[in-house]
Amino acid sequence: MDEQNGKKTDKLGLEEIVKLANKIGLEYVAAKREAEYLDLMKSPIKAKIALRIDDGSLSETKLKRLTDSDPEYLEYLVKLSDAKQNAEKLRIRYESYKNLFDARRSLLSYQKEEMKLL
Repeated sequence: MDEQNGKKTDKLGLEEIVKLANKIGLEYVAAKREAEYLDLMKSPIKAKIALRIDDGSLSETKLKRLTDSDPEYLEYLVKLSDAKQNAEKLRIRYESYKNLFDARRSLLSYQKEEMKLL
C-alpha cells in the first residue's frame, strides 16, 4: 500500500482522492512550469557565460567548448535535470491518483449494481 498524508490509499474515499489529485496536479503544473522556464533559459545562460569568457582571441569552437564545460553551466544543467525529474515524479503521482479514482469509482459502481441484484 502506498501511504500519502498518513492515510493508506485503500482507505481513501473518492472525495479525498479528488482532493489529493488536485493538490498534486497543481504541484505538477508549478514544477512543469519551472522545468520549462529553465529549459527556455538554456541559450541565454550559455550566451552570458560566453560573453564572460570571450576575450576576443578565442575561436568559436574553443569558446563553445569552454562555455559547455564551464562550472556555472554544468551547475545549471544539473538544476534543469532536477527540475525535470521533479515534474515527472509529480506527473506520475497525479496520474496514479487519477487511476485510483477511476478504479475506485468503477468498483463502487459494480458494488451498487451487485446490491440491486440481491
